[in-house]
Amino acid sequence: MNKDSNFIEYISPNVAAKKLGIAVTTLRKYSSLIEKASGNKSYFNRDSNNSRLYTNSDVSVLKRVVALKVRPDFSLEKSIKQALSENDVSDVSGTDTRLESDTNNDMQPIQDDKIKQYESLINQLIESNLKLSDQLEVAIVKLENHDKKLLELEQSSPEKISIFNRIFKKK
Repeated sequence: MNKDSNFIEYISPNVAAKKLGIAVTTLRKYSSLIEKASGNKSYFNRDSNNSRLYTNSDVSVLKRVVALKVRPDFSLEKSIKQALSENDVSDVSGTDTRLESDTNNDMQPIQDDKIKQYESLINQLIESNLKLSDQLEVAIVKLENHDKKLLELEQSSPEKISIFNRIFKKK
């Protein structure tokens, strides 16, 4: 928004979605939920084609929704309510530095936690695979020993003659 004049700059849904790093359909869904949660069906301005138009303030609220939504304890609806309440507070105070913060900064601790969880899971899988590999080697050795014993028994036992052959054997 140009600070020298007093006009509001509107952003198209495509540009707003790119700024937020989400799909246009996702932006449409979030916008609809924001209108529903705020109780104001005309929360966003619309153009002559009835497409939503976004201000920088709207994009800031949506950016906050996106940042809150990735937290494990925040559902989409809870994120929207939180972002709207923060926006109401910022309207009263004039500024809200949390809305201006970069989404990546909000998500960094969460991403670090996820990375640590995945590293832990990978290490557990590696340990499990090593144990299974050891167990497989032991099982192979046991089977080989069993096969050797069977061969020895087969070779050492005299050939058995069936009872039919014993009774009716020609001499």
